[in-house]
Amino acid sequence: MSFIPRSLLALLCLYSTLSLAEDIVWLSEWHVSENKTLTIDEQTRDLIINEMTGFSVTLQQTPSSRALMRLRDENNVCVSDRVFNNERAEYSLVSDLPQVVVPGLKFYLLDTFINKHDISPKQLSELSLPVILTRYPNMRLGTVADRSYGKVIDNVLMQENLASRLWKRSSSDMGEGIIEMLASERIDAVFEYPPLFEKVRQQKALSIGVQAISIQGIPKFGVGFVLCSRSPEGERAIAAVSKSLAKLTKQRAYLDIHLSAMPQDYREEMLTYYNQIYGTDFTLEIKKPHSVP
Repeated sequence: MSFIPRSLLALLCLYSTLSLAEDIVWLSEWHVSENKTLTIDEQTRDLIINEMTGFSVTLQQTPSSRALMRLRDENNVCVSDRVFNNERAEYSLVSDLPQVVVPGLKFYLLDTFINKHDISPKQLSELSLPVILTRYPNMRLGTVADRSYGKVIDNVLMQENLASRLWKRSSSDMGEGIIEMLASERIDAVFEYPPLFEKVRQQKALSIGVQAISIQGIPKFGVGFVLCSRSPEGERAIAAVSKSLAKLTKQRAYLDIHLSAMPQDYREEMLTYYNQIYGTDFTLEIKKPHSVP
């Protein structure tokens, strides 16, 4: 019987363990080496990946529209922070808990359009999207190609008679580009989540007068799930993701990522939805332990 040194045996055991790790490709809109502030979905994604065991995860830069195609065509792909709907259920598996939860989509409308048409933002908040588009036939609404805004908005945007009213952007900068179009007044309104809108406005130093309006029929909060390929590999990956989320979402650090990405005016609202979705009882202020006399 040949003699194998203990150090070599340990290395062989480690290699065997690593070789058993399943390869998962996690698609990212941004290149992992770019010098940029990580978004809420990127920060939470990294926590989830670090918590997963038994997987070798590779981040790959892929445009959002292309990511959905790869999710459909490949067996070992996952993507972050996506709306889950009936169409996507046909080719993807979804995490048990959302990866992120944020205050719902706001209808950002230019002040110039409001002033031109003598619109009351408060009265506008009492209307639904179909009524708004009917009442203001000259309104140019900007959207992002292949993005799901949720069932309510998606059903309206799919109406053929609205095709000429929608300005769709399909370039790699996605949501950022559509906000820049709003700032240049090439369009009059967009739907966006407050964290992204404020982040882009600050980073791009956009001078833009808008009203953020919560219109009728739009959910009060939005959730984004992790989606993985509908395959045996994807099934094992999504199980590991769900296990990670069950643990991480109960930790203050996970909430703090959400809060740090939120404009100050939305943090209380953010906290309410977080506690509701994840079954926690966090407060904005960290509770200090009672001192022992």
